[in-house]
Amino acid sequence: MRRSIVIALTAAALLGGCATIPPQGEWARDDTDEAARLVLYQDGEAPRPVTLTCRPGSGLIDITVVGLRRDGAVIEVHSGKIWSRYAGSGLAEDGPDAPLEIRATMNAADPVLARVADTGELTIVQGERTIHAPNAFAPAHDFLALCRRR
Repeated sequence: MRRSIVIALTAAALLGGCATIPPQGEWARDDTDEAARLVLYQDGEAPRPVTLTCRPGSGLIDITVVGLRRDGAVIEVHSGKIWSRYAGSGLAEDGPDAPLEIRATMNAADPVLARVADTGELTIVQGERTIHAPNAFAPAHDFLALCRRR
């Protein structure tokens, strides 16, 4: 009995530092005259935690993640076992818990994005925070087809 309690407490301590947002919300297009945008809408502290933006046919996609300053400005984009890491830049208010809007530029031909277009599976990691996005097959497929170089 004591051993199982120790194991459970150890597991809780090891996992306690990781902030994970379970799949929730929905993807929606929010295009402007200048750019195509795919936005993850959620309720809560970061109602738009992930936004993908491109000029149609440019071959480049800006990814914006709303995170915390203490987690840094490196963004990992995962789809299944394929992933890429991007150094982003952003501006935050003072303090480690200040919100930080991080932006990085990705190539629309990135293998991770190709897999997202095929499966809709997307996970974003920023520091200790992981966003498991809801399936984005249809909107991601159409958005990425529009962004690729023509």
